[in-house]
Amino acid sequence: MDLAAVQHNVRSWKRRLGERGLWAVVKSDGYRMGMLPAAKACVAAGAERLCVIDVGEASALRAGGLQLPIVQICTTPLSDLGTALRLGVIVTIDDIPGARALARLAAASGVVAKAHVAVDTGSGWSGVVHSGIERFARSAATLSGVEWEGAWTHIAGPNSLHQQLERFESGVEDLRTNGLSVPSLHVASTGPLLWGVKEGAARLGVGLYGSTLCANGEDVGLRTAVTLTAPISMIRTFDEPTPLGYGGTYVAAPSETIVTLRIGYGDGLPRTLAGAGAALLKGQRCPVVGAIGMNYTMVSAPQGVNIRIEDEAVLLGEAPGLMLDEVAANAGIIPHNLLTALGAGGAVSYVGG
Repeated sequence: MDLAAVQHNVRSWKRRLGERGLWAVVKSDGYRMGMLPAAKACVAAGAERLCVIDVGEASALRAGGLQLPIVQICTTPLSDLGTALRLGVIVTIDDIPGARALARLAAASGVVAKAHVAVDTGSGWSGVVHSGIERFARSAATLSGVEWEGAWTHIAGPNSLHQQLERFESGVEDLRTNGLSVPSLHVASTGPLLWGVKEGAARLGVGLYGSTLCANGEDVGLRTAVTLTAPISMIRTFDEPTPLGYGGTYVAAPSETIVTLRIGYGDGLPRTLAGAGAALLKGQRCPVVGAIGMNYTMVSAPQGVNIRIEDEAVLLGEAPGLMLDEVAANAGIIPHNLLTALGAGGAVSYVGG
């Protein structure tokens, strides 16, 4: 992972956001790319807050020396509220028992707890449902020791964006009318930011690594921050038609050179790149041929390219056809899925930053 590229991407997003806040989402170990290195790169480039999915992640960030605000972007379990309060995490609350428990803990600790309200506008993952917002707000407004700093929601996709924004605006109005100020609003993640969400802070996750989710084909000036390489296991030039890999879905032609790479789906490479993906060898694009195995992937090398066993193949990186959105699209998956699979399958090293 190129930490300088992550910083470049953060600065590019900040230019687009202007006065709006940029909150770096480093959950799931920074999409399996390494939470602490990713978080530190984002903070160095100007991210104002970090977002996590559970308190354990927040604890690791604090232990790593990061003291800026951390927001938990899912409902905080009752069992985690005490730890969250101790770590100074901005928790998410979406029911009255949670609000009351937080107030009791804040009173016992002699501090004011900061909390955000999740509003369910259509994803179903977390949040106060529309019919319960008024009751929740009236009850929460009577509690002392809690600063209701913000409200947020998850956007399920571009097709539901308009309707979800309307529901969120209505929900925020109900919260405020019934006693909760919630001044800080955040709806936009990487996709919704480019789909047209123009207000509030932006929670950027996969966009930190160079993805725009192909939103309207818009060029935000990002760089693919992750490079995936694989060593060569074997080079063979066939003298007769030869089926390759499981199922023999591709037949190598006579005189065709096939390069076998030591990487497969056991290392996180999507099997769906078979027949759709490519690797760079000696700067030449080599298509993936045959089925991708657990440990091996085959590519067809152009004639006249002198490839040696000590060469290295690039399957993802800052090169035409191999950038994050492009490889994910070729595999038929979202960039988040690609990164987390690769990060779980192999060791991550760092440059830059």
